[in-house]
Amino acid sequence: MPEIRSNTLISAVLISLLYLTRPALALKSWYTEPGGVPAGSTAGDKVRGVNLGGWFILENWMMPSFFEEDAVKDHYITDEWTYCSVLGEDGCLTRLEKHWDSYITEDDFKRFANYSLNTVRIPMGYWSWTDPEEYIQGQLPYLERALNWSSWYGLDVMVDLHGLPGGQNGQDNQGYKGPIEFQANSTNLDRAMDALANMTKFVTQDKFDGVVKSIELTNEPYILEYNPNGMDFYVLADYYVKGYQVVRANEHIIEGANEVMVVIHDAFQPPSNWQYFWNEPTLGQNWTNYALDTHIYDAFGGADQKSYQEHLDTICGWSAELQEAQKHFPVIIGEFALGTNTYCVDYQSCFGLTLDQVISNITSSYEANLFMRQFWEVQQNVYELGAGWIFWSVHHELAGPWSWTQSAAQNWIPEDPTEKVWPFNPNATSSCLDLSNPIQGDQNMPYFPSYANPYTNIDISTVTRKNFAEVRGSNSTATTNSTSTSTSTSGSGGNATDTSTNSSAVASQSGGTASNGARTKFVPSLGLDFGFCAGAGVFGSSSSLVAAAMIGFMLSALI
Repeated sequence: MPEIRSNTLISAVLISLLYLTRPALALKSWYTEPGGVPAGSTAGDKVRGVNLGGWFILENWMMPSFFEEDAVKDHYITDEWTYCSVLGEDGCLTRLEKHWDSYITEDDFKRFANYSLNTVRIPMGYWSWTDPEEYIQGQLPYLERALNWSSWYGLDVMVDLHGLPGGQNGQDNQGYKGPIEFQANSTNLDRAMDALANMTKFVTQDKFDGVVKSIELTNEPYILEYNPNGMDFYVLADYYVKGYQVVRANEHIIEGANEVMVVIHDAFQPPSNWQYFWNEPTLGQNWTNYALDTHIYDAFGGADQKSYQEHLDTICGWSAELQEAQKHFPVIIGEFALGTNTYCVDYQSCFGLTLDQVISNITSSYEANLFMRQFWEVQQNVYELGAGWIFWSVHHELAGPWSWTQSAAQNWIPEDPTEKVWPFNPNATSSCLDLSNPIQGDQNMPYFPSYANPYTNIDISTVTRKNFAEVRGSNSTATTNSTSTSTSTSGSGGNATDTSTNSSAVASQSGGTASNGARTKFVPSLGLDFGFCAGAGVFGSSSSLVAAAMIGFMLSALI
């Protein structure tokens, strides 16, 4: 019998296997030359992601139990600054470290992979990266852990400087609810640049293998055109220009990869208006690899009085604007949700309730459940007329429509993002979702549980931890596994910490050995296990899964 263990045959099979197991590379596929049409306008992979909101910046409405503790429940805690002021440094640090460790876990990333998400957006305050004032530092070991999880489960990362010194919008999501004072003095700008520089240096280190594909300069800044207390447009534009320059000056680009994408928020102006910014020589004309972030919610300003169809039509009305802007630059809907009112958004309004009680109020009828699925589907369709979307947010203790995890468990969000129930017309400004003509007929409508525990209802048993350095498209010449969460941040703006998390466990799964935070060589097990590289979350179709399994069996015989 001829010898079949030839290097040529094995190489050919491996190349085929890598092709099949390659996850969607969303952010990487959108690249814009200076003043040019985005290269991914027609071919880029759609960004399909989730925000890790409420993790590194507390927002009281998202985790009300955090503010029901005896030490703080008698105070109306509006933000993280106030929370720590009431508790004191030691008390605040103890609670925050517990929160950072438990609020986002590896199982969350398994769920993301299981639902074929390809992106996470991680909001962070400036105080994680420079002089924290009265805030608490210590976030970076947990960030590093999340970056490793993202790499293992095939997700791109957008790191977002969510809160600026002095504050850019006056809301709790900037860390302190109060006046907008970013523009009050040049010191705030200098500190913001320092934070951006330190953040960029940290997240683009070699050990993360290019998993951070994007840096957002800030979140939801208010300008005078939107809010009378906001900053002048040219103050914001100056920050964007200087911030872009700082990112470019401090990023480390892995050999063969693009520079990191720089994302700016639209300041609540029509996305197409930002053509001016990128056509102006003194502003963004010479930028490369950039995108615009816009946030779309239909829950405020009397939205609770709308009918179901009016909510759907509000989203349909965005189609033309997004398609026009997308001709000129990638437009990512960086925040949206299924919430259509502010129920439980005031964190004290739902004290004493349980999640199943709140869910039952929302889903008292099949019609109400069906609308949630319709609202999801119309938003996904419309937002993918742009570069894609990132749901806000991963968790909410009570308000299910604002929780990706709960919405997925309730089947408002389908496991397969390509699953559609109704035809969609991208050119319609109303009734763009044809509810009268389901694609599979009325007999095949979705099933919705009355209440589902998101931590047991979403099956993650088949999602396995693997190193994606060779298949995620980072173009790194190294095939190392960043198994250590050892963090030495002296010189990076704070959080001088050295911790090591699960290094031996990771090494045992990646084929290497880890000690003392050393990075290990990734040596895959070339058999059926590798053929099923990341479980259901990686493969785009059942045929790909079958093909990968067949190749896995072939490799088992060959090697």
